[in-house]
Amino acid sequence: MTARVTGATPDSVKRAYDNIADKWGEFRSGCAINKCIAEFEKLLPPHSDILDVGSGTGYPVAAYLAEMGHRVTGIDLSAEMTEKARALNLPVARFINVDFSDYVPDISFDAAIAFDSLWHIARSRQEYIYPKLASLVKCGGYILFTHGSRDGEISGEMFGETFYYAALDSARVRELLEENGFSIITCIENYSEPVTGTRELFVVAEKS
Repeated sequence: MTARVTGATPDSVKRAYDNIADKWGEFRSGCAINKCIAEFEKLLPPHSDILDVGSGTGYPVAAYLAEMGHRVTGIDLSAEMTEKARALNLPVARFINVDFSDYVPDISFDAAIAFDSLWHIARSRQEYIYPKLASLVKCGGYILFTHGSRDGEISGEMFGETFYYAALDSARVRELLEENGFSIITCIENYSEPVTGTRELFVVAEKS
């Protein structure tokens, strides 16, 4: 990510996700759980409180975690996505229509997952992600996230809508994690597996 591509802004992401909610829900309903999510779940104690950042329609990630007996709080900036997640009626999950930057929890979490969501946050606010994550997770808790690995902003298209993406250089991400009390367990550039496909950056870390 080295240059800004016009056509999207951070503020446009909510509208774009609202517009594709039906198509996204249909697509995700046929997806298996990601191998990395299933492996991450094995790190967690039974009945963990898990925050799902960018929970979308709730399937398959939140649904899988709930099925495994965890209590899930999903947050998403799209009202349409959030309504679809609520319609799953998962007994140990709640879904809140709120931006990650504005979210103030009523509990501390054993883990936080941000799968394909942090890259929609404005480039100017990317450094704030890591103290925010640290404030949400208990000591001894874990985080998992995917992200870009190159500093900059771009636009991309999905289901006919244009989306904004931003990231920091992966070396800076590592620095920010360590500065905010996280010990990196896994940090893989160009991560790839059959269900997930390829991501520029995949990270699992533990809060000290």
